[in-house]
Order: sequence, then structure tokens, then C-alpha cells
Amino acid sequence: MSLSEQLIISQQNLTAAKLGGQTSYEFENFRLDVPRLMLYRDTAAVSLKPKVVETLVALVERHGEIVSNKELMDRLWADSFVEESNLTQNIYLLRKVLGNGRDGKPFIENFSRRGYRFNGEVREPRSKTQVLVATHTRTQTVVDEVFESGSRRRLGRWIPAAVALVAGATIVAVGYGIWGVRSGNSSRAANVPFASFQSFKLKRQSDTGDVTSSAVSADGKFIAYADTQNSIWLKNTSSDSVVQVLPASTVHRGLMAISPDNDFLYVHVQAKETKSEIVKVPVFGGSEQSRIAIEPWSDAALSPDGKQLVFVRVKGDTGQHELISANSDGSGERVIATAADTGWFGVWSQSTAWSPDGALIACAGGTHQDGKETGVIRIFRPGDGELVSTIPIEPEWNFIDSIVWLADGDLMTISSNNSTEQQIFKYAFASGEWRRITNDLTNYHRLSASADGRVVVTVQFENFGNLWMLPATGDKLQARQITTGRNLLTDTTGISWTPDGRIVYGANSGGKWGIWMIDPDGQNAVQLTQNCAGNDTCGEPIVTPDGRLIVFQAKRDGVRNIWRMESDGSNPTQLTYDGGAYPSLTNDGSTVVYVRPEKPATTLQQVPIEGGEKTRFSAIDSAASVAFTRDGERMAFGYYDAKSKDPWKTCVAAVNADAPDKCFGNSRSYPRWAADGKSFYYLDHDYRGVWKQFLDGQRSMFLEFPGERTDNFVFSPDGKSLVVARSKQTQDVVSIIDESR
Repeated sequence: MSLSEQLIISQQNLTAAKLGGQTSYEFENFRLDVPRLMLYRDTAAVSLKPKVVETLVALVERHGEIVSNKELMDRLWADSFVEESNLTQNIYLLRKVLGNGRDGKPFIENFSRRGYRFNGEVREPRSKTQVLVATHTRTQTVVDEVFESGSRRRLGRWIPAAVALVAGATIVAVGYGIWGVRSGNSSRAANVPFASFQSFKLKRQSDTGDVTSSAVSADGKFIAYADTQNSIWLKNTSSDSVVQVLPASTVHRGLMAISPDNDFLYVHVQAKETKSEIVKVPVFGGSEQSRIAIEPWSDAALSPDGKQLVFVRVKGDTGQHELISANSDGSGERVIATAADTGWFGVWSQSTAWSPDGALIACAGGTHQDGKETGVIRIFRPGDGELVSTIPIEPEWNFIDSIVWLADGDLMTISSNNSTEQQIFKYAFASGEWRRITNDLTNYHRLSASADGRVVVTVQFENFGNLWMLPATGDKLQARQITTGRNLLTDTTGISWTPDGRIVYGANSGGKWGIWMIDPDGQNAVQLTQNCAGNDTCGEPIVTPDGRLIVFQAKRDGVRNIWRMESDGSNPTQLTYDGGAYPSLTNDGSTVVYVRPEKPATTLQQVPIEGGEKTRFSAIDSAASVAFTRDGERMAFGYYDAKSKDPWKTCVAAVNADAPDKCFGNSRSYPRWAADGKSFYYLDHDYRGVWKQFLDGQRSMFLEFPGERTDNFVFSPDGKSLVVARSKQTQDVVSIIDESR
């Protein structure tokens, strides 16, 4: 249930006793109409839900007094059980709309752990004609909310005629509060008769096809971006001239922000055998870098005044996710908030954003419960870490790649569901609704906005691939393509062989996930799954040695689990119910080994392929994607070593070992053993090709397609052939320019 729906349901017990006999209150240029639960600025109606206005009534009636959280909860939700975050959401919306009074004080003041006080000077109109307010046991005051572009429509089930007239007037007068760009400007809030990005144009800002990240300056005059060679570039948007700030490097660089004075760039760097860092680089005058923070697990967001950064870090000893802030000179690092044991903050993404006035921080993440992942955006106050609000994302979305807070007070994100590419969406606090902004066949990555919110910069990319067959020796001259079309093939979609030489693979083709089987010459392609056996996504198929069954991973309503089906796709059967992922098979095909998500570390579990009770497979924690030697005595696996400077590794160990025997700094994993058991093949994090790792520590590049990504690979059971998933990714910077104003 969305927050908006909770607010609607909570209106069911609205009574005259709650509202009292006063008909209206006035303060400065606002008028509060109590019976109709309407707020007006001058003569224009302010678009707020009734429960939000009722919260304001409760405070105004006792203006000058501190009203406790409990008193407010008891009054607003006397007959319902709701979380206190609903109250903080209401207060947040009110403070956003009201801003500060003429004396510079906020109309609504928070007293930590005590409650809230209304500070305004309240006037009562001279005419106090008593109005009778009827009691309703179910009053619905939400009507159609229609957006012009990419809209969702929500219709109240029952709208009394009198209420509909009032609500209709509200829609005519809809406005959005404008947030000051700098701290202390919240008193500039005003009605704005538009929603941004109702119409917009796209402008390409690069044409190299190799951009990985980008950021726009606060004034919109400059765009900085990084490329696949880890060079940093700066573009003047007026002259279209481009200069190189940092040359190519083996150190990974991700562009995060430009300082408000346009003098510095903030970059996320990662070198081999070292922990990642946030560094500050001067735009002009040399390549000297100042370290700001160590081991961020997400990109960092820069505050509007350029004085602070905020990012996510995962504690190695506990696995807890922390929201961290630090001054932009590297001093003053502190923990703002820690995710609960059942919650998480976004990592490996742009998961944080500052509000335009710097008073709040948005952090994308989610919760784990009963194996199900539910995405949310949490709003925190940076000063004391108080959770102000929790915004549920759309249920069908898999994740949030990026988040930015626009000048009009709304959020913009990049998200994807189970059938579409990563697209751009906008969340309006006033309505509690998500609206889709882009609707095309490309993907988007990372968002950055100018201070006035008129320009948003992002990376637009495509990454469609196909399967290629070649000899097991890796002879590229004999490579031949066996699939066609626009297929999404990644390391997690999976490839496997049948004993008789056919290939089974997972892919997203035409916007639909599925598991397919195809002959090695590209003929007789057949889809094995129908609607992923009733799931939202499916992939990582593994064929049993006898060819009778196929094990695969599927996801339904945010919950991953392991399934099996007959080799023709019939009789799909669920094997795990604990959020199982990354399946492997023992050599005899009798047991499925999989990863179970747990805190503080994941564990390896096993379940019989015919179904039955699950048990612990290995004492080694934080392992995934297991591959066994031919004799079944040793295994290679991906591993996270929390105590290492370079924690992502591929390790080997005896099957019954309590700890890894040897580890190698190879972060992408998905190992495949060589026949002699003395080496294994793997994908590195940059997808540049297939590497061969010898157990004595040496490694060499086995197979590379220059200019392309190698997304997956698997050798045939007879050791004679190799299937590789290849793709050519194109990535460029684009500006999204708002033309709604």
C-alpha cells in the first residue's frame, strides 16, 4: 500500500468532534478552512491532502504550545494503527508549503523527541457563524489526478457531490512549493502553476559512445564526464568546447559532482588492491587530488552550498548499511543514520540526494522481510538523523539506479521494472504519485541537475548483445553468431549446455524475460518458460548432467527463489522459499547449492533437486556462484573479504573447508574450472574479456573482443566448444531540458 493510499484510508473516521467549532483561522497570508480541510495562500488553494491539513489544524488550535507526537497520533489516527513516519511526512509537507514566517522563524518548529509547535500569530475571523459538520464513517476526498505526460490516473471509489465540488476547485488551483536553492530560503515558498518536465527536449552532449558518468554545474554552464579509459573531461555548454581535466588511467574514475563555484570536481576512484575513495580534483591548475573519504559504497551527493557530501558505507564487521556525511574538505565525517537489520541503503549506485535547501537528505534503499525485497526512499534530517518520511517506490520496480532532488521540491529517479529499460521517473510530494518522464528503448544512468532544476544531465546507453560460438581454444577467427535481435544478456542471465550439445540461456528479449534453448548452429530456438513460470523474471539456468531437469532462479514480487523444470519447460517447481539466489549444481546433479541472504553475511545452502529440506552446505560465509572441480573435491567461488582493502575476490577451497584456501583479487567471479583443476576462468569487473587464473597466482587474458563487452561464457561438457555472450555498449551524455515553463 502506498503512503498516499494510507493517507486516504486514514480519513475514514473524520468527525465534527475532532474539528471543533472554529470555522477558520488566519495567519499572515494564509487562511485555514477547518470544516472543508482546505488551506489557502492569499486566494489560491494549496494542494494538500485532508489528513495533512487536519495535522495543521491540530497544531494551529494550540498555537504556541508544543504538541507531542503521541497527542497528534491519537488525534489523527485514533482508530487505526499506522507508523509514526506518516506524521513526519505530514509535518514535512506542511513545512515545505508554509516555509518561514516574516520573523524568519519556521511556522512549524520541531522539538526532538517532544513534538511540534506552531509559531505563527493566529487570527480568528470576525464572523464566527457556527457551521454543523456531519460525521462520516467513510469520506473519500481524493479525485482524479491526471498528468499530461506518462501519467497514472487514480480515481476515488466514492466521492460525495459536495466533496467533489471542493476537490474539483482544489485541482484547478494546484500548485507546487518552490524550494530555495540555498539553506535558509524556505520562506520563498510560493504557488507555481506548473509541474516541471511536462514537456522537454533532449540534447546530446557527447558523441564518443564511451561515457560512464557525468555531472552538470549548478549554473548549467559546464558538464563534466568520465569515459571508459577513465579520462575526465569538461565541456562548456555555451561554446561546446571540451578540455581534458585528467588523462586516461588504470584507476577507475566515476564523476559525481561539480562544486558550486565550478572550481572542483568530486570523483569516485578505485584502484586495484586499494579501497575506493572520494577525491576532489581542481578543474584548472593541475591534477592534484585531495582525499575526502575512504570506502564509499555509493556515489556521493554534494550539498547545495558545496560544504558537505553524503554517501552510503557498509560496515565490514556487521554488514550494516550506514548513511555517512563529511565536510567537503574531508573533515567531520559522521554517521547520520544506520539501516535497521531488515533494511538497506542503496550501494553501487547514486542513491543519495540533498533537498534544494540542504535541510533534508533522500536515500534510496529498501527492506528485507521473509525473503522479499521492497524498495523505498527514506528522507532524513542530516542534523540529528531523524527519519522524516518513507516513500514507497512502485511495486514493479527492481531498483533505483539514481536519485536527484529538483528545485521544485520533487524527486527524479532512474528505475526499471521487469520488462522495460532503465527509464526516468518523477515523484511529486504534493500528490504522492510517480510519473514517467522518458519512454524509449534506451537506458539511462546517473542524474545530475542544475540549481534551478531546468537542466538534468544523464548518461544514455544501449547494451544489447548476442551469443557467439567458438572453439574452446578461444580462436576468435572462428567465432560465429548464433542468436539475433536485441537481447539483454548479462553475467546474471546465465548460459548452460545440455548433454547433447544444445545451449540453454536466459535473456530479456522484446521486453520479456525468459529461458530459451537453441542449437549450436543457431537453429531451432525455442522459449522454454511461459511468463517465467508465473514469476516476474527468470534466469541463470543450469542443466543437470543427465539433461532431464533445468534449475533456474526466478523473482516474483521482489522475492528471488530457486526453481526447477523439465528440459522442455514443463512442470516448473519451486525448490526454495528463503530468498535463494545464484544456483549451482553438484557434479552428480542431485543437489542444488545456492546463496541465502542473511545478516551479517550470506550463507551457502543446499537443497535436493527433487525437493526437500534445505541444510547448510558450507561453513564459509559471504560466498556465491560456486563451481566444482571434476572430482568434486574443490570449489571456486566469488567471495567478499570484509577485512581486505580489495574485498571482492574469487577464492578456492576444499568443499568441506571452514575458510578459503587461496583468494585472488578478481571481482566479477562466475568461475569455470579448467579440466586439469589447476586453473579457472572468470570475468573481471570491467567485462573486458575472459581471464585465466592459475592457482600459483599467475593470470593471463584468455579471450578478448576489443571495443566490446564479454558478459558471460561457458564451456561445453566435452570441452571442445565455448559459448560467449558479447555486446557493444554505446554511452553518451544527454541533457534533458525542461520546456514546461
